[in-house]
Amino acid sequence: MENLRKTFKLAFTLPEVLIMILLLSILFTLGILFSSQFKATKKLRNKEIAIALAQQAVEVLRSSPYSIIDDADSKDDSVEYDLNHDSGPEDLLLPKYKAGSIEYLRKVEVKSLSLAGGDKKAKSPVKYVTVSVFWKTPDGQDESITLSTTISNLN
Repeated sequence: MENLRKTFKLAFTLPEVLIMILLLSILFTLGILFSSQFKATKKLRNKEIAIALAQQAVEVLRSSPYSIIDDADSKDDSVEYDLNHDSGPEDLLLPKYKAGSIEYLRKVEVKSLSLAGGDKKAKSPVKYVTVSVFWKTPDGQDESITLSTTISNLN
């Protein structure tokens, strides 16, 4: 009988139980805070990758000769066409990019702005560029970011 009492002598007092509950609640709160910060950091990283892909397209367009930027001018030989299509294994400017488990899709649209006065024969010295990047988060949400700028012909 005495061995049985020694075995079940693990009783806790009320203050001990309250302190244990307090410590566990602090640990759970810290765990929730750290996990939510981790999710926010991951979401921010995904947006940073999308912005970098959009900026890459804008920089390529700005560094290209003005006459081959728009597919309305150069068709399949344009920079816009190249940024929107996969040209094979040697293509460095793929429209799809995979980072981890997330796949990003970049769409580039270049439009000539119309001149004041409406002269249709004269080519506009300004192009309006819109670069959109789309991706799906691991929890299934559709996300996108759009970057717009203008490029002018300085010649």
